[in-house]
Amino acid sequence: MNRLPPLAIALAAALLWLAIGLWQRTSAGTPLNSALIAELPLTLVVFGLSFVWARLRRR
Repeated sequence: MNRLPPLAIALAAALLWLAIGLWQRTSAGTPLNSALIAELPLTLVVFGLSFVWARLRRR
């Protein structure tokens, strides 16, 4: 079975997290720039954790 590389899994998880966060914040009336700045730190954490999880899962 051909699996996705851990980087692709982590990137997909981070982009999904960012998209949902931006949608929620902009729906609440926050400007896009402020919403993006607010979501980036946690998006990086999600990327890092999902990358580590995907790497450990492959073993």
